[in-house]
Amino acid sequence: MRKDLLPQIKEGTGLAWLFLGFVLLIMAIFSRVIWVNSHPSWEMWQIKYYQSQIAQYESKLEATQNPMLKKALEQQRDNMKEQKPEIKTLILTNGKIEHCQTCHLGIEEISDSHPSQALGCVVCHGGNALSLDQNVAHAGMYGAGHPGRLEVSQLSCGSQTSNAQCHSGHTRSEDNQVDLVQSSLMVNKGGELSMIRYMHGLDKSPKISIKSGEIASQVPSPFNGQPLEQKLLDNCLEVCHQSNGKLPEQASSANGCESCHVLTGWNHTYQGQDVTVKGTAGHGLTHRLTTQIPYTQCNQCHNQGMPNLYNTQFDPRPDLARVKTSSESSKETPSDRLKNVYQPGMVFTKCEVELDCIDCHTRQEVMGDGHFYATEYQSLKIQCYDCHGTKERRPLAWTVGTPDDLAFEEEQVNTNFPRMNTGDQILKTDKGEELPYIRQEAGGWVLTLKDTGKKYPIPLVYGSGCQQDPEAQSSNDCHKCHDVSGNLKK
Repeated sequence: MRKDLLPQIKEGTGLAWLFLGFVLLIMAIFSRVIWVNSHPSWEMWQIKYYQSQIAQYESKLEATQNPMLKKALEQQRDNMKEQKPEIKTLILTNGKIEHCQTCHLGIEEISDSHPSQALGCVVCHGGNALSLDQNVAHAGMYGAGHPGRLEVSQLSCGSQTSNAQCHSGHTRSEDNQVDLVQSSLMVNKGGELSMIRYMHGLDKSPKISIKSGEIASQVPSPFNGQPLEQKLLDNCLEVCHQSNGKLPEQASSANGCESCHVLTGWNHTYQGQDVTVKGTAGHGLTHRLTTQIPYTQCNQCHNQGMPNLYNTQFDPRPDLARVKTSSESSKETPSDRLKNVYQPGMVFTKCEVELDCIDCHTRQEVMGDGHFYATEYQSLKIQCYDCHGTKERRPLAWTVGTPDDLAFEEEQVNTNFPRMNTGDQILKTDKGEELPYIRQEAGGWVLTLKDTGKKYPIPLVYGSGCQQDPEAQSSNDCHKCHDVSGNLKK
């Protein structure tokens, strides 16, 4: 063979291999398209779910040296490898059929009190439970996948069906949370509007500007058409729990019930087992409701900064970046918690740092009591003396008298609370709201923390050396002596 032809032969061979590789790639893509088109999307989601589960088992196997655990994990992994796509049918206790979990395989049970076997998915989410086509199945869903949004909460959380009597329509008004929540200041922002109008001289005293079923952003000309009116709407009245509003710095369209009862991370990204939404923004950490709400959830709206009511601007706290990257609340050091709970410049007492927000703020304060208030102070049901008493009297005790006492309801939705019996002693606020998480025990009054179940003995003012003024009993008065915020400067 002539040596001068070798470069041309090699070049031709290289081109041939390149062409062959290109043909194989086209064939692979074409085959993939054919395979995908011949398999419905629900099969793809199930395959992806099984693959994610196998990967998790593999990761656990690499992390353990325990022979028995390894054997169990290997068996579980091998069982998962044998799984084949199939239509998943959920038969409810009322005989109805749903196919939602055909795609949403592995999704978490929403809560112990909302079992999917009894309630299913559609009663809360809406949509078409029988369709396996994504567009058809999701058509008519409440709140675009967020059934806790305020504008659809009567259809979802307040639903009344043949197999469910939910959070509306009860004889006892306290059980109709969907109705009551409309009167909460966090929902209607009536107090925010009334105070801003008062501070700018538009009202002689704080007064209610909203009507029943209305929210502050719907009030015609809430700022009397003054130049700051649009800023007031954009920066204040249309954020957080409002209809169509968004929580600060997040892309979720959730609000209302979900703002509190679905725990989220700062990036609001789903981290559960349902691969159809895994890693996507605008969701809770998992598909799970809770009444055990840590302060970190509250802080995603509160204590992010300070609103300036004069120019309707919001000034972020200077250490917010550090707070977002800090440890989970259960892993915080006391020093970190002191810095994370409140923003610099605020005053607070020791118990306000050690407890979570829900350990002080009552159900009616947060969820509303059916009445509309012009100020936050008017809507508060609890003051320091409701737990600690004054130097002239002890806190008000209440004896649980009957099995239908409202105190039992809160005990039932939080497994951290000690079991309650008729005859038990609990506290009651001066405004008449029961505090079932505060019980009389041998050593005195004891608060059970709602999130962790830890017990917290309550020191009483009565019989102590406290020299408080019985006529000055607001939290601001208590802060004058018991402020611990100075520790932040040390």
